[in-house]
Amino acid sequence: MIGAQWGSHAKRWVTGLGLAIPLVALLVFGPLWLWALAVTAAVAVGLWEYETMIQQPPLSRAELVFSLSFAALFPLAAWLFGPTGILAVALGSLFALWLKLLARPPLVKEVFHRAVVTLSGWLYVAMPLSFVLLLGSLENGRAWVFYVLVVIVSGDVGAYYTGKTLGRRKLYEAVSPNKTVEGALGGLAASALAGTLFGLIFLQDGGASPAWLLGVSIITEAVGQAGDLIESLFKRMAGCKDSSALLPGHGGLLDRLDSLLFAFSTVWFCVQGLP
Repeated sequence: MIGAQWGSHAKRWVTGLGLAIPLVALLVFGPLWLWALAVTAAVAVGLWEYETMIQQPPLSRAELVFSLSFAALFPLAAWLFGPTGILAVALGSLFALWLKLLARPPLVKEVFHRAVVTLSGWLYVAMPLSFVLLLGSLENGRAWVFYVLVVIVSGDVGAYYTGKTLGRRKLYEAVSPNKTVEGALGGLAASALAGTLFGLIFLQDGGASPAWLLGVSIITEAVGQAGDLIESLFKRMAGCKDSSALLPGHGGLLDRLDSLLFAFSTVWFCVQGLP
């Protein structure tokens, strides 16, 4: 049993490093247009996992193409037009979705429910991930994106090892039975420390004070933990363990993005308040 657990743990680290190395190279050296392509690909995969997990019966090929095509517009609009582009695509996609229903009777409640799931996928996956490009386009944008990753990854590691060694009280057993209150607090502490230190080294010239960095690091990690629980809720309702089997030892891409989905937008909004 111990050997199997260690093998699974090692597989998680190997897969994680395999993802981290090209991601770091892209963030450090890649132009913003290449970021846009990478985010668009992540949106497509994440939304495909979401639709596959939630929709019953499964979407037809034409319905899936429709969903993924409009989702891809979110990161492209963020890259080309900024926040106004995201808002325009959100409204345009909603209008196109209702037009699609209008053009394809019968107009029964089940069809409406399936359309709402698609809409929620755009708002849950495509729109939040597009904030990577808004954050990256700011002054010191690459550092701000790294800041989010440092906060969330540190929180994940801190929560995992604190929960393993000290975890006693369940955080939300009905949704995620393995998470503990002690693990959540360990994740918040790790994120607060790592995020503040990273910010003091790389972001102080942007007006971020130590107190501001500490507060935003804690808020971002709290949002990340909530995002993790939200995806766990979806998986519970769908009756599946992972969003897909795409990443060995990690499940699906959405399982890796769940903590990040709303973290990028949280930091982007917080940065708007800096002098």
